[in-house]
Amino acid sequence: MKESIEQIRARVKNAQRNYSSNVIRIENILKRERGYASRPPINEEAVVLMSGGLDSTVMVNKIIEDWNVKVFPLFVRRGSKNQEYEEKSFDFFSAFYTKKFPNNFMKPRKLDYQVPPADLKNDFPKNFALTVGHPMRNSTLQNLAIMYAVSLSEKSKNGVYTVLSGSVAEDNTEPELGILTLRTQTLNTCVSLGDWRWNITSPLTDPYFVKKPVSKVDLINYATIKFIPLEETRTCFSADEKADGTCHACVKRMNAFTNSGSADNIKYSNRRRK
Repeated sequence: MKESIEQIRARVKNAQRNYSSNVIRIENILKRERGYASRPPINEEAVVLMSGGLDSTVMVNKIIEDWNVKVFPLFVRRGSKNQEYEEKSFDFFSAFYTKKFPNNFMKPRKLDYQVPPADLKNDFPKNFALTVGHPMRNSTLQNLAIMYAVSLSEKSKNGVYTVLSGSVAEDNTEPELGILTLRTQTLNTCVSLGDWRWNITSPLTDPYFVKKPVSKVDLINYATIKFIPLEETRTCFSADEKADGTCHACVKRMNAFTNSGSADNIKYSNRRRK
């Protein structure tokens, strides 16, 4: 059935009518089984999904300095158009953080796993991609990170049971990036693996971690203070080396820099703001 953009948005909105109460329901299950819904991995180890983008890159600095997390960085070569430049950014910041945090930033790991598979992606409804995004993309990446964490467990002193991704405040309008999905992913992992220690979340939006969700503006201001070279991050979805300045990701980035009062030191082919 072909749906218009308006129909998809209406359906998604209706599906979220019990969003807050559903979060509470899932958190209550987690609390009953282990005593907490979510908690920061202070002085623990965590697999961190790094895309080469601004959000996950700055997040790494923050969680290491705030919680002394030992980070196992994971980059997935998922077949995206901009993969070459995302990977270049990942490599840059892997070297940057290895030097800055030699005891907390572990050896980077890369996986080759196409998300979503090209054979399926070509048949996805265009309106779906423009509204909800690629179906189950982030959940699939998190599942890969969970597998990586399991592979690390025997080498780890206490095991690795935390997977972190860089969702920010602006992402809460996207169903798969919101706190309900993260709680659901946590519950599914705990049940599927028979282990209630797992936590799949974003330290930038989890209400048990932060008083209010961290925005891109917050991250830009933080990166400025910490001298993190944001011009080396990759935001644009395009396959071109130079950011096009017109895609959804570029627009959000440019608006955030404008609102922060800081200069964005990357060059764009075009510049468009909303």
